[in-house]
Amino acid sequence: MRRLVAAILMTTLLVSPAALAAEGKHYSDPAAAAKVCKSPVVWVNPNSGVYHLQGSRYYGTTKDGFYMCQKAAEAAGNRQAEGH
Repeated sequence: MRRLVAAILMTTLLVSPAALAAEGKHYSDPAAAAKVCKSPVVWVNPNSGVYHLQGSRYYGTTKDGFYMCQKAAEAAGNRQAEGH
């Protein structure tokens, strides 16, 4: 029983609300986002609601945008750019 309680406690600590909130943040630096993200880091263009994966033509290059975790970007209603 103690092991079960300890396992539940550890799982709760690993997926804390602070960690989940950090994944949903916007970052100006991809390295800062990479430290937090469990999913790939993407470049989000808020004007179009589209995100770009690393290695794509528009990753980090659109006039307006920010880096974000892919799962958080999708949860916020953004979609992946076509052609990926």
